[in-house]
Amino acid sequence: MNLRFLRPLYDTPGPWASVYLDDSLDTENGRAEVGLRWRALREALRRQGANEPTVEAVEDAVRGAEPGSGPHGLAVFAHDPELIHTEVMSAPPPVDSAEYGPLPHVAPLLVQRGQRISWLRVVVDRTGGTIESASSSSIDVSGSETYPIRKIAPGGYANARFQREAEENWQRNAQDVAEELTRLADTMGPEVIIVAGDVQARRLLVEQLPVRWQNKIVLTDAGSRAPGADPEALDDVTTQVIAQTAQEHADSVLDRLRAEHGEDAAIGIAPVLTAFNRGQVETLLLDAIGLAGTKLWLDPASGQLAEDPGTLPGGGTSAQQVLAEDALIRAAATTDADLLMVTATGTDGSPLELRDGVGAVLRYSDAATPHE
Repeated sequence: MNLRFLRPLYDTPGPWASVYLDDSLDTENGRAEVGLRWRALREALRRQGANEPTVEAVEDAVRGAEPGSGPHGLAVFAHDPELIHTEVMSAPPPVDSAEYGPLPHVAPLLVQRGQRISWLRVVVDRTGGTIESASSSSIDVSGSETYPIRKIAPGGYANARFQREAEENWQRNAQDVAEELTRLADTMGPEVIIVAGDVQARRLLVEQLPVRWQNKIVLTDAGSRAPGADPEALDDVTTQVIAQTAQEHADSVLDRLRAEHGEDAAIGIAPVLTAFNRGQVETLLLDAIGLAGTKLWLDPASGQLAEDPGTLPGGGTSAQQVLAEDALIRAAATTDADLLMVTATGTDGSPLELRDGVGAVLRYSDAATPHE
């Protein structure tokens, strides 16, 4: 899981209010029940020391949430006095909760999200393209060239010129789409880019993308920009590609963690903390149940973590005690590491020995890297 979407939550030091609320309206008294649950959480925030502007920001998010059918939940993160992130959850949280502390409590949200894959999808023709993202946003890119687009055959000496101009216009329009797609990819960091539409336009687009994004491309014959085109086939392909990418990513991470010598992996709190403090972690593996209740010390200035505050810069005089799961997720998000939420059996059903509920696959390893 790419954690780039969490970065705004770590740009500002705490304290943070983190609220998880079952706001389902699937009963006759649903709205009144949500109100009662929210009032209990509001009082919990106040008891923990949250100030009124922060409480009011969360309340505005709760009251402003769009009511939907069926069971679902709401996750809200606020920092005095600003609402930073709100997300509708596809199912209610296991329990309603309200936390007020140095870090946002994001683990319950990520557990429910699962191995979500960040993706982009582009459907192209010879006039431009339509780009969609995992967040359901859509951008239409109209190429700068409009004539000639078709290869017509006027006859005579002008025939070759018309053919050449049409091909040059396809190239320029593909470049316009490639530039916008690259901009979005550099911002969002997708794990897969699905390219559909006209065969020639697809080829021209891919050729003009940077190599770093060409490696993420999956081509498909499904999908068209033609008016009235049925999106169902392309949606099916997208679902399959995302599921396959998620499984391949998880399998790769678990294989590296289980490697016989484990030279590019760390298992347990102490080795993982050392790896994070050295900027080595590529993917964090976290078992929320196995890690539950564990606390660490965070130095806000350096971002370093420790089990003993005395080992932090300056002797830990400004260190804050935080939940280990929140601290490790913060470390992953702020060092561009991925996250894989796992259980004691891993994601593939086979046993996974993850001491202390945490492990990491490393970007690099050297003689000073602890593994046990």
